[in-house]
This record gives sequence, C-alpha cells and structure tokens, in this order.
Amino acid sequence: MNWIRAIAGVLVLWSSTAWGATLTWNANSEPDLAGYRVYQCSQLPCSRASGNASSLATVGTATSFNIGTPAVTQYYFITAYDFANNESTESGLTTFTPAGSPPPVVPPVIGASPTSFSFAATQGGANPATQTLSISNTGGGSFSWNAGENATWLALSPVSGTGNGAVTLTVTTGSLTAGSYSGAVTVNAPGASSVTVPVTLTVATVPIPPAIGASPTNLSFVATEGGGNPAPQTLNISNTGGGSLTWSATEIVDWLALSPATGAGNGVVTVSVAAGARTAGTYNGNITLTAIGTSPVTVPVTLTVTTSPPPPPPPAPTAPPTPRGLRITPIQ
Repeated sequence: MNWIRAIAGVLVLWSSTAWGATLTWNANSEPDLAGYRVYQCSQLPCSRASGNASSLATVGTATSFNIGTPAVTQYYFITAYDFANNESTESGLTTFTPAGSPPPVVPPVIGASPTSFSFAATQGGANPATQTLSISNTGGGSFSWNAGENATWLALSPVSGTGNGAVTLTVTTGSLTAGSYSGAVTVNAPGASSVTVPVTLTVATVPIPPAIGASPTNLSFVATEGGGNPAPQTLNISNTGGGSLTWSATEIVDWLALSPATGAGNGVVTVSVAAGARTAGTYNGNITLTAIGTSPVTVPVTLTVTTSPPPPPPPAPTAPPTPRGLRITPIQ
C-alpha cells in the first residue's frame, strides 16, 4: 500500500446540532486497502506515540465518520490499514471546537538542529572547532529554554534563552587519551518535552612519522694513485618509523655518484667512486638522505688514494757455475 497517499486529507463538516459534526477524508485507491481507523485526543500532543490518542472507530472503507457534538475541544486523525493489518502513518490533525469554546492552547515544542554532533581531535593536539546547535519553537505559545550537558569535556554557551536561539558547543580535549567519548546536550522548556542531542568525540592517537634508516652509517673507499676505481658499495635505506617514506639521496662532491637517487619505502643505493687523476691523499664527502616529514640523515664517505709503490729493484748478478769435480787449490 502507498501509505503516503492513503490519507490525503481530513475535513470536519458541521451540520445541525442534532446530526453533529462529520469527519471526511479522501479515499485510497490501493487494492489491498482494508479500511480506516479514527483516533481521538482530548489534549495535545495528539498522536499514537504520545499516549493521548484513543481508537474511536474502525470504519471499513467508508470515507466519513460522524463524531457527534463533543462538549469540549477534541482532536482527530485517521490511519489506513491493509488486509495484513499493517497500519499507515497518521493523517494531519483536525480539531473540533464547540461553539463558544476558547481556542485550544498549543504547547511549545522544542526543535533542535542538528540532531547529533561529532567532534574529532588528535591526542595532545589542538581542540576541534566549535559547532552550533540551533533551537526553535516548532509548537505554539511562548518559549523559554535552557540547555545542559553531561560531559566534562563539553561546554555550552549560552545555556538559556527565549524563543529561537543558538548554542555554541566547545570541546576541550585536555589530557584525554585516544578513544571514543559520548556525551549529550539536553534542552528543556516549560510545557514541552525535553530534547536530547547526542555528542560524540573521537580522539585519535598521534600518528608516528616516518624516519630514515641508513646502513652502513659510513662508507670508506681505497684507490691507488693512477690506478683504477674502487669497487662500488651499497647503501641500504629503510623506514624505521611509521607512515610512508619517499626519500631522495644527494651528494656534493664530483668523485661520488649515486644510483638511484630517489625511491619510496625501503631501497638500495649503489655508491660509485671515480678516483680519476687524484693524487695521493684523503678525500671526504657526504651522502644526504631526505624525506618529507623526517629529519635528514648524513652518511660520511671517505676516499683514500695511496701512492703507487716504487718498481722492484733489478735482480742481482749471479756467479758462473763451478764445474763439478774440479778443485782449485790456491798457490802458496
């Protein structure tokens, strides 16, 4: 059943005192319509949920019902039901006021928007931005309200007002640890039902930043003056912190080369040295590793160029061989 169409409207028509007043409403065209129910209230609010409504009649598929001539103001609404006894939402409210009766007093109704709040903060960080609760009177009469909260981390300003108003919600995280916290703002007004607005605060842990790890912590190369270049070495890069790590490696000496010079996450950099025509001595350089959100890491590099060793001396001359069996006796 299309319950939205089920009750399109309710009218009250008066005839003579003898006949009383008649409720009429638009018929529903759904094939599973079984009938209508008429409800009556002697006070507001008037709804099934309020507890003030009583079932006055079940009228089948008729679209009118004579309510007689009540002596005091009464309120009426209609629902539709199908053959499975599913009942529609309530129609609009219709009021019957006897001649000479004072107009009904419509009590105030608290309106609060939004109907819930959510705040987020980081442990030890700044407090979240304030938010605003709009308060209005969706009923009748005058309206004076007050607002309260039930959490030490929540503050309201102002806490009272007349008519429509706005309340600023301020959250102070202070020393709260990471976790989810629940609170509420309750709005009260004389003659109106109180309204409770849930408030949730989520405190997140401080994110662990990435950190550059480098191994080994220094590199040492040895070359011979005028000789070839030393063998390349490797530098291992890792993320020893949290999150993601995107790094770059740089050097400022012309005898040092790096490959690759950038990477993400763990990686290996090949460090090559070009000794060239450098004379004997010690040369110092650095590899600097950087990444967003981290402290740079410096890896010292030392190149030692040694002198070429002198050529070996020529071999000493050897004595001619002495024939075997020949003995030489010196002359006296």
